[in-house]
Amino acid sequence: MTSSRATWCIATTWPSRRSTALIATPGYDPVSITGQIAGGVNLISFTTGRGSMCGAKPTPSLKLATNTPMYERLRDDMGLNCGEILEGKCDIETMGQRIFELMLATASGQRSKSELLGLGDNEFVPWHIGILS
Repeated sequence: MTSSRATWCIATTWPSRRSTALIATPGYDPVSITGQIAGGVNLISFTTGRGSMCGAKPTPSLKLATNTPMYERLRDDMGLNCGEILEGKCDIETMGQRIFELMLATASGQRSKSELLGLGDNEFVPWHIGILS
């Protein structure tokens, strides 16, 4: 699927043209993010409802909290509280703009929360052996 702004692809394909690549990968954060970084991404952005702590050095990771209670517990490591949509404090378009602005600021050198906390040294997981919980 392509648009004028981005190319969508799955993790096993390469974009067919020069553009922003939005890569869809499996759901287990450390494994999927390791694959994205190995594939050349330079910014990770993902939603989390349980509070994933994945930091993923050397690539900045933006965690988009899907609910306010979790965001409040982990605000030092969450990039943005998207739970405001569910609470009626923010509409989807405004939140989308906030996400875009956070991504742009991070891509321009602003450090992510994980970078500020020094997280991400242990997230390189090319394959997880055993049961995932």
